Amino acid sequence: MKTLISLGLASIGAVALWRWYEHETLREGEGVVHLQSEHDHFHMHVDLPAGMEVQPGDTLEIVSLPNTEGGRTRGEISYPSRVRLYKASWLRRNVVKQSGIAEVNELVEHP
Repeated sequence: MKTLISLGLASIGAVALWRWYEHETLREGEGVVHLQSEHDHFHMHVDLPAGMEVQPGDTLEIVSLPNTEGGRTRGEISYPSRVRLYKASWLRRNVVKQSGIAEVNELVEHP
């Protein structure tokens, strides 16, 4: 019986930890997208509204896409777009930071 209770508590703890990790908050605003998509070059930059900052683990969604011929632009274009910023939980942010540091160290220390 103790084993079953321990297993149940561990399962509840694991589910709670997973829900905390997956929790996101949503912020929306208007940004300006700078896009250059050519045969030999791709570049994208987004000017976010004041107070909106992307941190490790966050996801930025650009809602509007311009009409382009075959997905290509001629030089850089700029256009306004609604943006959605999904802010990661504290747990996810720190897991991403730590795994990113480990990956950078692996690249630097690899012969």
